[in-house]
Amino acid sequence: MLFPIADENIGRRTTPVFNYLLILVNVLVFVFLQGFGTNERFTYAFSTVPKEIITGKDIATGDRIMVQPVTGQRFEMPGLQPTPIPVYLTLITSMFMHGGIAHIFGNMLFLFIFGDNIEDRVGHFRYLIFYLVCGVLAGLSHVFATVALAGGDQASLIVPSLGA
Repeated sequence: MLFPIADENIGRRTTPVFNYLLILVNVLVFVFLQGFGTNERFTYAFSTVPKEIITGKDIATGDRIMVQPVTGQRFEMPGLQPTPIPVYLTLITSMFMHGGIAHIFGNMLFLFIFGDNIEDRVGHFRYLIFYLVCGVLAGLSHVFATVALAGGDQASLIVPSLGA
């Protein structure tokens, strides 16, 4: 994969205010609410869970002790946390969360390089709507693919997803 380092914005007519704001919100959520990816309880409370979207009901599960198959190391895996908002809103909250430093770096790099061009082309408000609609559609695509490919495996329906 190639990483873009810049683009030419010779004909840009506007300052990409919403693009910068979206990058700032994503970074603030990752740093302060997700604790650089270490606050798993927050992450599991506000991520999109396919079964929650299908049923409309919040699902909370207990913590589990897992064993890493190669090393045999045991670790605690937090369960799904209670969601303090309607579960359908996780389609929006999850799009502002990231799974780690590399995830947020890659997403924000591409948003910084390409998002300003889209915002300049379609306008500020339409760009914000486009961003949010695409994020919700990505979450719904995950839900659809999980349900379609689960093959009756109920455990896969409670695997959370995040990121836009």
